[in-house]
Amino acid sequence: MNKDINLIYGKNPVIEAINARKALKVFLVHNFNDQKVINLIKDNKLPVVNISPNEMEKMCDGGVHQGLAAELKPYQTVSLEEIIVKANKKNKKIIVMLDNINDPHNLGAILRSADVFEASGIVLPKHNSVSLNATVAKTSAGAINYVPVAVVNNLNQAIKTLKEEGYWVVSTDGSATIDYSSIKYDFPVVVVIGSEGKGVSPLVLKNSDYIVKIPQYGHVNSLNASVAAGILLAEVHKTNI
Repeated sequence: MNKDINLIYGKNPVIEAINARKALKVFLVHNFNDQKVINLIKDNKLPVVNISPNEMEKMCDGGVHQGLAAELKPYQTVSLEEIIVKANKKNKKIIVMLDNINDPHNLGAILRSADVFEASGIVLPKHNSVSLNATVAKTSAGAINYVPVAVVNNLNQAIKTLKEEGYWVVSTDGSATIDYSSIKYDFPVVVVIGSEGKGVSPLVLKNSDYIVKIPQYGHVNSLNASVAAGILLAEVHKTNI
């Protein structure tokens, strides 16, 4: 098996990929008998490769595969302009920008929250960022098929473009004095999330309109980036436009 292919496994991720027409080929263990999934594969005329349970275990690196996996088409990104156009067609004008996110599980979880709270897309920097891969796809629980992702050369240039389109930039930072829930997000919003380690870079913070914090009452000094994104997106969604 070529390690460079985009492989996803487990019933729900594979079903989502097939329904989104992202699957190229499906791998089934010899005794796979879920007839609904088999019919879905047949209806979409996808080639099937039958393999042994041991081969499936090896292919999925011991992950929970439930007897099936799928090879996916390469993940496609879009332009920032395409995300702006999509946002302009929606009642909610929310875009997520990620700075210094390198964990594919975080990106996958943020994609999931972005889909739930109607964000029009995610903006990633070309450098110092995780790329779209099978781990991101699986963690996103199918959201990767519905939330467009733009990769830009420079986040600050992207911020300039978004501001020209009427967006306000809201970054998260532990040193902020503004509570995230004290703002009424009734304007086009770019939500900027940084990593736990590096946070949002200084220049992006400087170019932000608001820098907010999520109050914390426990013993740890930071939230997981994907959890912070979900909390902030839920708040933004309540009053956006």
